[in-house]
Amino acid sequence: MEMKCPLCGSTNVELWRSGNFDYSKARAEDFKITDSDYGLFPDFLKCNTCDLRFARKMPTTGQLIRHYSGVVDPEYNQESEGRGENFIRILKLMEKLRRKGDLLDVGAATGILMELAEKRGWKTWGVEASKWAFSIAKKRGLRVLNGDFLSYPEDKRFDAITMVDIIEHMATPGKTLEKARNLLKEGGLLVIVTPDIGSLTAKIMGKRWWHLRPAHVNFFSKKTIKWSENFGFRILRLRNYIWNFSLHYLVTRFKWGRKYFNWEWLKKLRLKLILLDSLEAYLERLS
Repeated sequence: MEMKCPLCGSTNVELWRSGNFDYSKARAEDFKITDSDYGLFPDFLKCNTCDLRFARKMPTTGQLIRHYSGVVDPEYNQESEGRGENFIRILKLMEKLRRKGDLLDVGAATGILMELAEKRGWKTWGVEASKWAFSIAKKRGLRVLNGDFLSYPEDKRFDAITMVDIIEHMATPGKTLEKARNLLKEGGLLVIVTPDIGSLTAKIMGKRWWHLRPAHVNFFSKKTIKWSENFGFRILRLRNYIWNFSLHYLVTRFKWGRKYFNWEWLKKLRLKLILLDSLEAYLERLS
């Protein structure tokens, strides 16, 4: 069976990396935001046209949504302060590039970004697949839809759409970009944060790279982000993402950390990580 790139549609693809994970055996737990099964990933193909790396046996969108619907991840909110710092940095640059208006957050989780944006003067909407996360966002009084982004109603246009660590979870990144374009006003802003498969960090770490995990079914590079211009966008800004987490969260990503250093007081020690392995892209929707 001929394989096609789910972003550009090219058949000029080849095996990039052999993996050790079978999606037919996947569980909802494998798709948690705080999952730490680093080094567990499927076979990946490389598109020689747009440089996307994608799972050879890609789950369908429906299969992924069913998994994400069952995700329960209380550890996510334990790092809300650090995640908030990540999101504030994004919102500040968005506000330099565009006036505040209507914002749609894709993969809204428990609504941290939405709540911060509301406080800064944005009007926010969100879409989230996890029933657990959706229920928390609703209790916060936020306008969130539980379901799949590709099925989001197109009866409203937005000034901005944020996809923070989302597109690498999508079985059809090309359709995801098309959907975002349909939902944006002309001149609207699309913000994508995603792991950079072309980064020096990813190359050095190889199969031990922390972004290689079951939930990530495709990977972009700077060349792949550039390909987004074929979907009616123009790149306004491209920079590296900066992470803010507690030392406790970081060490407990690993089995040795959970076993020997699972100390509560480490949650009070906060770190800013500049790993240079995630892209932060700001795209303008063209006419």
